[in-house]
Amino acid sequence: MAVRWAKALLKLQAVDLKIRDLEARLALLPKEMGVLKDKRDATVAAVNDTATAAKKIERDRKSVESEIQAMDVENKRLQQQSAMVKKNNEYQAMLSTIALNRKKIGDLENREIELLEKYETAKKHYSDVKRDNTATVNTLRSEFEELIAFAAELKKEIAELKAERPADIRGVDAETLSLYQRLLGGKDAVAPLVKVENGFCGGCHLKLTRQTMTNLQKGAVTSCENCMHLLYLDEVE
Repeated sequence: MAVRWAKALLKLQAVDLKIRDLEARLALLPKEMGVLKDKRDATVAAVNDTATAAKKIERDRKSVESEIQAMDVENKRLQQQSAMVKKNNEYQAMLSTIALNRKKIGDLENREIELLEKYETAKKHYSDVKRDNTATVNTLRSEFEELIAFAAELKKEIAELKAERPADIRGVDAETLSLYQRLLGGKDAVAPLVKVENGFCGGCHLKLTRQTMTNLQKGAVTSCENCMHLLYLDEVE
């Protein structure tokens, strides 16, 4: 039959195009997984940042607390020493230092209260962010696992299709098969074997020459003179 080669090649192409589409979809998955991973990392980082901010406030508060304790210790020491000082000017200097320390302690205590309030606010903010972001991370993890499962399904389907793909195509010569394979591996998304639409190529959509149409009508293996894609007529289908 004159169009036997085209029918055989169309059957092969149906399998190959499906494989090509599945492989293209599979190739996109690493990028999609990378996006999910970046979102997860950013979400985790946001939680860590709020925790770090709360810890810094608490460290500042403890530092202020230590300053207050140090000044209390110094005042007690000065008070003890003042009882043994005989010179009035030394005694007055000690009292002045004690008074100055007490003022500093008062300022520091206000600062400590302020930091304590900030710490409680930061701690609550951390708790809220952690709660919300934990839900987000779980969702992202679930989506990531779904993509892994999807990738496995695609690989399985591709393997099954390749196993079904015939190695030899009856009625198709080696040269035609070689051209078909080159077109299949091309950068464009057009099928290697395209149908003629009202005298126009189904690949590049340019008008076919009379000689090309004659060759097709005779059942010969024919390519478009412009895009080199293999051609077939309606009757093949």
